[in-house]
Amino acid sequence: ASSENELSDKQLERIITFLADHDVAMSFEATKYHAQKCNAEGRMAPLFLYHYMMSGLKNCFSQNEVEKLVVDIQEHIIEEYSDGKKAVYKYILLPQLAQTVARLKYNDCARPLVEYFLDEKYPLLNPDIHDSLLKTAWRPPFAREDWTPALPYHRLLSELVACGHRPKPEVVQRVLHTYYPYRDLDATTEILSSIQQLHHYEDHPYNYSVDCGTLEMISILVSKRGSIDLSLLIIEMAESFGYNISESMFEDVILSFAASRQVPQCLGALVDMETKGHIPSRELLRKVAKKLSYDDKRLRYTQHILTGNDNGNILSTATLNSLMMGYGMKKNIQAAFDVFDSFQELGLRRDSNTVTFLMEILYFSTKQRFGRRLYATDSLRPEDVNDVIGEIDIVLSTMKEEDIEATRHFYHEYVRLLCSLGLFEDGKLALEEAVSNNIKLQVGTIFLLSVQCAHRGHFDMAKDVARLSVAAGCGKQPTLIRRINNLQNQALGVWGKTKEAIDEQS
Repeated sequence: ASSENELSDKQLERIITFLADHDVAMSFEATKYHAQKCNAEGRMAPLFLYHYMMSGLKNCFSQNEVEKLVVDIQEHIIEEYSDGKKAVYKYILLPQLAQTVARLKYNDCARPLVEYFLDEKYPLLNPDIHDSLLKTAWRPPFAREDWTPALPYHRLLSELVACGHRPKPEVVQRVLHTYYPYRDLDATTEILSSIQQLHHYEDHPYNYSVDCGTLEMISILVSKRGSIDLSLLIIEMAESFGYNISESMFEDVILSFAASRQVPQCLGALVDMETKGHIPSRELLRKVAKKLSYDDKRLRYTQHILTGNDNGNILSTATLNSLMMGYGMKKNIQAAFDVFDSFQELGLRRDSNTVTFLMEILYFSTKQRFGRRLYATDSLRPEDVNDVIGEIDIVLSTMKEEDIEATRHFYHEYVRLLCSLGLFEDGKLALEEAVSNNIKLQVGTIFLLSVQCAHRGHFDMAKDVARLSVAAGCGKQPTLIRRINNLQNQALGVWGKTKEAIDEQS
């Protein structure tokens, strides 16, 4: 090039193609020289020379060498082909460069290129390049939860679909599963929106439906982050794919509304869930109540809209139960009882969750008024005990009048409240009543009453309660029996003594 006799175009092209297989850096320098020569003569260098030169990247010995060459090639293309009609070379060559580097699995080099032409909003001249980049989506089998995809596949898919291109369903599914566990809410929303758009197209033979299990899993993972739009999008997609909206999906939407402090929408979703035939679980109502109890103003606002005139879409037994439990968690016992009394005024029927929550609130009230705690060894005054017994009788009479069925959760709260009052005999009678009604109790209920009886010195009663575990559907509890025996030995002062010493002391 520095000699007096200039190289012809054919000679330069032969040099570039030859060097591409031997020294890609020199091939790039020759390509630059040829492009500058063509530019000076008012013409453009052939595209295939860049293709040859880029193909030589596979002969590089290290990633550092590739990174340096890719940066130099990108700067040359942007500088040389940014004016007027020449910009079409830039729109073609930079995506091709990213495709070449991604195929060589140098994704750290390809990512800046892809982000650059996406940020610059290059026109999509060759959809196959985007499709080829999407096919490189892959998540390692044992990747950490904070692992991020190598390329912005969600943006590539969104742009490809927006331009009317239809990638194959297996490619789309691979992109979706690459983003597990879906911590990037924006990326997940963009992918699902693209899938929904592809599903609505009718002029293709593909089926882009996402299986219901995947939708439920995404819904569960994102509900904790309060992404309303994504939760609603999942509901919409499930309906468009012909799935029945599951109870889990409804719960995720409700929790998303609750986490984002959208109280009317949260209550409305609860009512919609009941309308669809699903029964809100006790755990769900507790989670909603916990969100409502974060602020007194939010509780008062919730009560205001539930008892107002325009409450038809948000008023139900479940929503009032959540409000009542929210007041209980906030230790506002009087307000909780006011909500309990308002059921009849609003024309609603109390259910098992209502009386269970009220028993739990009475336990909160007992601790707040009398400082009661589990395993307490002191006794309350008779008048204090009678006050709580009167409140318990109100709940029990309500259950009898309205024919409310007692559940295992109710008996647990009932027994816990009786234990806090020191009424162990009544607690035992409650367990026997549950067993006679064929109600399977929680293991924790048996442990609670037995251990408390043992702590207060009622060892025979504790063992009688422990023996109820089989009839209560909890199976044998040898651990519980050993604990009672240990507490009894401690009380007798024979801990660690031999059998002979115990017999002698007896």
